[in-house]
Amino acid sequence: MFRTCLPLRFAHCDPAGIAYYPRYFELCDAAIEDWTAAVLGIDRREMHMVLGLGLPTVTLTADFAVPSRLGDMLDFAVSVTRVGRSSIDLTVDIDCDGERRFTVRYTQVLTQLAEGKSHPWPSELHERLIKESA
Repeated sequence: MFRTCLPLRFAHCDPAGIAYYPRYFELCDAAIEDWTAAVLGIDRREMHMVLGLGLPTVTLTADFAVPSRLGDMLDFAVSVTRVGRSSIDLTVDIDCDGERRFTVRYTQVLTQLAEGKSHPWPSELHERLIKESA
C-alpha cells in the first residue's frame, strides 16, 4: 500500500470551505500519479511522453462518509486490488486524523496513446503490480 498526504486547499473547496467533490477526484489522481512513480518506477511524464502510454480511468465509484474542510491534511492510501492483462483496480482510502472521509475505487487501463487502445502491461511492470497486490 502506498501512502501520501495532501492538504485540502482553498481551490479544492466550495464557498463554505467544504471539499468540492470534483476536486476530491483531482486529489485522488494526484495520489495515483505519485503511486505510479513510486510503485511502477515510471513518472507520468515518462509514461506519456517517452513510452506513449497512458492510464485512463474507465470506471470509478465513490463513497463519501464525512465532509472535509479547508486546511484539513488528507491521508491517501492507494492499494492494488486486481491486476489484469492491461487493466488494474485500485482503491484509494482518504482519512483525516484517523477518520475515514471517503473511498474511491478505480479501474484503469494501460493504453497506447497514439492508437487509443489497451496495451498489455510490460512484464516488469506486471510483476511489480502483482507484488503490490499480494
